[in-house]
Amino acid sequence: MKRPSAFGSLALACVLLALTDADAGAERRDQPAPRQAAAVPGVGLTTVPAAITTSMVAGIAAESDPTTHAVGVESSSTEMHTSGWDEYPYLRYTVSVVPGTERTTLTWSGRSVNTNDLALHVLNEATADWGPPLAAAEPATPGGLIELSADVASESGTVEVLVIDSPRADRSFAETNASPDRAFADADTYDFALQHITDTQYISRDDPGVYSDMTQWTADNADELKIDYSVHTGDLIQSWISPGRPDTQARKEFEAASESMSILEDAGIAHGVLPGNHDNIWNAAGKLVPGEHEKNHALYNEYFGPQRYRDQPYWGGSFTAEDNSAHYDLVDIAGAKFLMLFIGYNPPEKVMQWAERVLDDHPDRNVVIGTHYYLDELGEKKLMGFGDIGSSSGQQIWNRLVVPHESVFLVLSGHVDGQVAVVDENVGDTDRTVVQLLADYQYFEVDGERSTGFQRLLQFDVDGATMAVTTHSPTLDAFDVENYDIKNRYGPEDGEFVTDFTLRADVPRAVIVN
Repeated sequence: MKRPSAFGSLALACVLLALTDADAGAERRDQPAPRQAAAVPGVGLTTVPAAITTSMVAGIAAESDPTTHAVGVESSSTEMHTSGWDEYPYLRYTVSVVPGTERTTLTWSGRSVNTNDLALHVLNEATADWGPPLAAAEPATPGGLIELSADVASESGTVEVLVIDSPRADRSFAETNASPDRAFADADTYDFALQHITDTQYISRDDPGVYSDMTQWTADNADELKIDYSVHTGDLIQSWISPGRPDTQARKEFEAASESMSILEDAGIAHGVLPGNHDNIWNAAGKLVPGEHEKNHALYNEYFGPQRYRDQPYWGGSFTAEDNSAHYDLVDIAGAKFLMLFIGYNPPEKVMQWAERVLDDHPDRNVVIGTHYYLDELGEKKLMGFGDIGSSSGQQIWNRLVVPHESVFLVLSGHVDGQVAVVDENVGDTDRTVVQLLADYQYFEVDGERSTGFQRLLQFDVDGATMAVTTHSPTLDAFDVENYDIKNRYGPEDGEFVTDFTLRADVPRAVIVN
């Protein structure tokens, strides 16, 4: 995210100091009463016929589509930046033209951030409101030039103009990607992408080359497709589940999984993993007996413990200094702040309490939760019993982590064969939308083998609050995942679709004159 000029930074600091109850953006701020600032000579806006004078101020509005003449907290500046999810930066112009001029053509030129829309409003003098935008546009490339034009009435001799960074005015990204087309979204139309891999257990055991195909494809396409982070939601391997079993086979599989994941490390791609039930020793003592949880994950931690990741720039922390069965990463993507929270299979109470503390400590970050068993094949979240080792922890995660923490917007999981999308709207006492995705292809087959290598790419249009999901196999060079399901349960729309989401923490916005 571009920083304001020194003058703009000072102005913005003054603005933010005026805000009360600044709670890192996780909860809506109590907005102070709008105030005006001393205007500066207007730049960025031209008129035909030429204006007598043009002046401007910069501000932050509490509404994305302001109506009243008084907009928000203002400063004497020529640009404005913000990252509060409920803050909308704007430039407000006062244009003086020769009285009696019937029409004036306004042209504004400048930039925002990413692929954000900017909208131009003109004050209706009769009703003293801004009304709908007369022009709105997004840049051809992220952070690129935006031009807005409108022809307006100007008989009174004064025209008031508002240029504001508000959420995307059109639904072109959603509409373009709404129908399956066996292709990824156009990278110029979205801000970033996340990869979701899960349940690679059979290819780690039987065909590790397919696993490496998946991560090598990510490394090869990260720049072109804007892949900023990769999430693996567990069952990296197959054979470390039964108490008392020798570790010979499990070590062989962990070596293969480690080698495949090292491709992401060597390429400098931020990523995280977690243990599924096949990556640890599966027994009730892991939840009930002190120290048994860590013991069960000892082999997993040899290969994917904190020592492997703690020197990475995105590393946040792990459950303990020796146990990476739960951990989190901190990444800044497309100017926004994110927290990737990983929770292993069947978490005991102490892990859930740790996760609650992590979210409490980072209210300014948009949160993606990766966990192993969250949704079942019907999209339901089961309620795990106290000593249960076979049920989903989905309802506990929903009740304790998702609903109370407004920054959580996405949950990714595997474990259960199949693909399901659950989109919950108006979560808790808010209007936020949380997306929950199950995408597990471990039992999908090609030529009778569980080696299809399907994974997902999630492509995010931040300003439009829309995500395009694409399922793809690098090994098969195929998108038609439904054709490899031996149970014939799905259509193309189950592997390739769009959905809305809501960010309620950090959302970069700006209005900057050219």
